[in-house]
Formats: sequence, C-alpha cells, structure tokens
Amino acid sequence: MTARFIYAAVAAVFIIYAPPAFAHSMTSNTVWSGTVKVEGQLVVEKGVTLTVKPGAKVLFVPGKLDEKGLSDSGMLVKGTFIADGKPGARIAFTSGSDRPAPGDWGEIKLFESHGSSIRDCDFSYGGWGLHLHDSDLTVSGCTFTDNSFGGVRMKGGQVEVAGCRMEGLDIGIRYWKGSPSIHHNTITKNKTGIFCRQEAEGSTIKFNNIFGNSEYDMKLGDGQKEDLDATRNWWGTTEMKYIRKKIFDHDRDDYIGRVLVEPALSKKVELPQPLP
Repeated sequence: MTARFIYAAVAAVFIIYAPPAFAHSMTSNTVWSGTVKVEGQLVVEKGVTLTVKPGAKVLFVPGKLDEKGLSDSGMLVKGTFIADGKPGARIAFTSGSDRPAPGDWGEIKLFESHGSSIRDCDFSYGGWGLHLHDSDLTVSGCTFTDNSFGGVRMKGGQVEVAGCRMEGLDIGIRYWKGSPSIHHNTITKNKTGIFCRQEAEGSTIKFNNIFGNSEYDMKLGDGQKEDLDATRNWWGTTEMKYIRKKIFDHDRDDYIGRVLVEPALSKKVELPQPLP
C-alpha cells in the first residue's frame, strides 16, 4: 500500500513538472516555468492542460517555412492552454535565435480548445502570435509585435480580445465566421488594423484605438455582405472624411457591407493597464 502511494506521488510530480523543450505530442498535464525551448511542432493533445507560469520565457527554435511562408516551429493546442502572466512577471513567446527576425517561428494555434486563458503575454518574431480556431477564451493585456504576418487570427468560437497592443504587423486582427468581442485595444502602425473576412456580423468592436495603420485601419473582405458596427472607437482624428479614408468597405466596393463608425470617440481610449 505504501509503495503504491509513493509511486503515485512521484508520477504526479513528473506530470506537473515536466522538463523543458522538445517537439512532441504532450499527453500529460504539464507546467512550464523559467526558460523553455520548443523545436518543431508541439501538440498539446485533447484533454491535456499546459500551464505556463508568470515570468516564463518560451523560445521557439527557428524552423523551415511552408509554401505560405509560415514556419513549422510552433504549438498546436487541442486541449487547454493557460498562460496567465501578471504585471512585472509577463510571459514571453518569442524566437530562440541569437538574431531574432520576424517569422522565425509560426504560431500558437488553439483548435477547439475550451477553458484556455492568455493574459499579460508578449508575442514576437513569429508568423502569427495566436491562431484561434473554434476556441473559447479571453486574450487580455498582451502585445503582438514584429511578427511577419500578424497578431491574432481567428475563426469561430467565443473570443474576447481586450487591453492588447498590436503594432508593426501586416494585420493586427484577422477573423471570419465569428463574432468576437474586441475592446480597449490599441491597434496601430500596422499595414491593416482589423480585417473582417466574412460572416462577422454580431462582432463587438468598441472602445479601441485604431489609427495610424498604413493601408487601412479597418477592412472588410469580399465575403462580408452585412454592415459591421465599429462605433465608439478612436480613429486618431475626429474628422470623418479622414476616418473614412482608412476604411475599406461598401464605399470602395459596393458588393460588401459598410463599417459603421459614427459616433466615433473624440479622444484616445485609456487601456486598463499600461503595456510594455
């Protein structure tokens, strides 16, 4: 009886405190802390929880690019992913290269994941930071910078993106076939701020700072037939003609819907907490 008890305790410790780094199929609940290196594609299997502790740094070894230019180094989460940093102990997901460059690693993809949470994390030098596919979660207080493609892309699921900063990307947020809640974010200095590809009606896009993006602050794809409510955001100006100039919608292509921006805010939105 005693021997069996000791074995169970040792096994539990192994499950919780697995050693860092490796590309494989993760089949047991695992906690990461400190610095962890990931090489290749790590798959967190269904029913498994990966928890990343505050202050951890996850380094992705640069991988080979596929035909779309996305690195094969990254993570696929079919289970649950908990990456809750905190102010002063943020979690970093970045390149493991001595000379990091955009696109060194691919993305962290959550596929039909439920119960996940991502807070106070920094995503840099990837292709995309996060790819959320039919997953339910909140992404809050995160930064997405220096990625070759973008910050967050998503399809379906119940997703909230709040208090984040997207900067220096091709696309800040890209989504389709979903109605995420996007609020209190700063999305600036990208090529396109928010791209709604199609079937995005029901989205909540309010109280964001969406300005200074080089091509469009907001763009609708050719499958977005319905109007989209983006009222009560700060667009960097109160002049409607300048706001509309950075919007791609029915005014430029009568086959798609309109981005409704009035009333617009008259000043910048203060984020819930300062970001680095």
